[in-house]
Amino acid sequence: MLQTITKHLKRFRHAKRGLSNVIVVMLSLVILVVISANVILWSYQMNQLDWEKMQENISITNVERIDGARFSFKNEGPLTSHLISLWVNNATNHQRYDINLLVNSGENTTYTRADISLPTENFVVKVVTERGNIAVFARH
Repeated sequence: MLQTITKHLKRFRHAKRGLSNVIVVMLSLVILVVISANVILWSYQMNQLDWEKMQENISITNVERIDGARFSFKNEGPLTSHLISLWVNNATNHQRYDINLLVNSGENTTYTRADISLPTENFVVKVVTERGNIAVFARH
């Protein structure tokens, strides 16, 4: 009887070792699946942002002097563009202005600022979108 119990105990210990290997393998697979899923989701999100940036098509159609300056923008892309920064540059002065303007798809919009005085000589106006695209208008 004692031999039978000892025999079963040895078998149980041996089976226990095999079970721990199975648990380690299963946990490793779970961790591998979680890491792979996160990498795939991150890659998809980056591709989505790149696609949106490529689809954005904003242009400056006109810049004119009034009591300040009036800028005309056209969005020819399929997505709404969020304009966040405006630059007015000439040979001696580079001035940046913060703006917050949404231009819907297919829309023409004007933006007026009384605190901007346009140079009388040649100048370049640039607008930067939230996605990082830039539109340029040059007056010579």
